[in-house]
Amino acid sequence: RVVFACTLPLAMLAAMACPVVSSGSMALSPGLALGGESSALLGRIRPTPKDSRAPVMRLRGGMLIYKDIVSGDEMMSDSFPIEEIDDVMLKVTTKSVVKGAVEVDIGANAAAGDGEAGAAEDEGVDDTAVKVNDVVDAFNLQSMGAFDKKGILSWVKGYLKAIKERLDKDDPDRSAVFQEKSQKWVKDVLLKSPDDFEFYSGPSFNTEGALAMMVYEGENLAPHCYLFKDGLQEEKC
Repeated sequence: RVVFACTLPLAMLAAMACPVVSSGSMALSPGLALGGESSALLGRIRPTPKDSRAPVMRLRGGMLIYKDIVSGDEMMSDSFPIEEIDDVMLKVTTKSVVKGAVEVDIGANAAAGDGEAGAAEDEGVDDTAVKVNDVVDAFNLQSMGAFDKKGILSWVKGYLKAIKERLDKDDPDRSAVFQEKSQKWVKDVLLKSPDDFEFYSGPSFNTEGALAMMVYEGENLAPHCYLFKDGLQEEKC
């Protein structure tokens, strides 16, 4: 038995347009052909359980990626459940998923003698499963921890200013609306319970740009992720 552990972020795997492993099946990118031995090997891959692995990836082609206008980091995609709040915030529903090893049976035990086969069975499979947040894992977001009010204001003032300057140039009518609604959300939600939020930067660690704001709400087992809508640029892939 050979165990392959997939550790690349989902966003990176999607960009590579590599074979996609979904629950219970395997699909190959168009134009990818396998030889006889490879096809036989592929046929013996044991897919991971449906309810215990990361969400199924979409190959790039029709998917919307949301990039931070300051850092250029990919922060979100429309493959996750997104709700628009008050025409200013994106609220993303995240969940905890388990990433683990994919077991591949290459028929070694059948070819080996009884003693070797028994020893291989006793060794078992190295379990590399780990629980992660699907959004954090998919976009390689980096935890900045919690900020106090002073830290929040230091970041948010500079970031909202950068968004406003861009809107002043590209969409002046939207700029005034954004300024009013973003400041209201910061006052009524973010600064009301600052200790409840955990902040995540993109993979570049640029803290002057977008930070994903994670907060547990109600009885949800995973946090919601908030992002300023106007601070993201949509890119169709």
